[in-house]
Amino acid sequence: MNANTIGIGLVSGAATALLCLGVVSGSGLSVILYFLSAVPLMVATLGWGFAAGVSGAIISALLIAAFANVPMAVYIVMTTILPATAAGYWMNLARPAEEVGGPAGKLAWYPLSDVVVRLAVITAGAFIVAGALIGYGPALVDELVGEMIARLQEANPEFAFTPEGRESFLAFMTGAIPFMQPALWLMILIGSLYLALAITRASGRLRRPKDDWPEALRLPRAGAMILAVAIAGSFVSGPLGLAATTFAGALTGGFTMAGFAIFHARTRGQPWRPFAMIVVYGAVAITLVAALPFFFAGVLATARPMPVSPGGGPNPPTGTPPAST
Repeated sequence: MNANTIGIGLVSGAATALLCLGVVSGSGLSVILYFLSAVPLMVATLGWGFAAGVSGAIISALLIAAFANVPMAVYIVMTTILPATAAGYWMNLARPAEEVGGPAGKLAWYPLSDVVVRLAVITAGAFIVAGALIGYGPALVDELVGEMIARLQEANPEFAFTPEGRESFLAFMTGAIPFMQPALWLMILIGSLYLALAITRASGRLRRPKDDWPEALRLPRAGAMILAVAIAGSFVSGPLGLAATTFAGALTGGFTMAGFAIFHARTRGQPWRPFAMIVVYGAVAITLVAALPFFFAGVLATARPMPVSPGGGPNPPTGTPPAST
């Protein structure tokens, strides 16, 4: 670790803190910037190493705690700082390719698929802890639903829920929130990682070879098994069921992204590709039901491709990605 590494870490941590703190203004731009808050820490870790990422993570957490509050800092650490630093660390890992059945004299890099499923687990765990800290459950959702109905009635005085309709909506929201939040946040983290890799590569600091994301963005079979267990557990009532729903949501987000990657891979070079993308993503924006085929495609196409690069070179990264299965 040197002064330059620490300096990069401090700058990246300050940038992440600023992007996170800006969301309190409530403006549309601040929300978009908040979605990009993991990128600075990812770039620092990818390009300048784990020490830069850790120093950035520490300064980011301290700044948020100082200028906002400790609970917000804890939430940002769990949902943004930890996954951002971990993703950068994993993407920098490599091992001799012959150890995993590859050619001699080459380096095999940690599979993107493994990074995605680990990010899904971290994301699910973060939202479970956050839910436990705020006492998430039917009582809290009932307050949120009540506020939502009140705002709708302000906009339209004729709007009204029957008692039965309110109970049905409450039951739906209680299960939908822990499912949708981690699913959407994992998609944002995956998009942030893609952007961070592009920025680091453009700077000349990225040692990992370029992943072919339409072919590489898959989840391993282990992810499908975890998803199956989570879906089964989601039918259990109480906190255990909500925790399982959270894991199911995060992994569903990962598999859906894999399905979209398959769509991009299969439409390469086709003249009708732009029209197909407009139709597909337009349909998904209108109704999330349109994403279901891509989710199933992702589940049915599990894989763990490892990019390979020439071995040796200055300061080769080290690590131990698991053997290919």
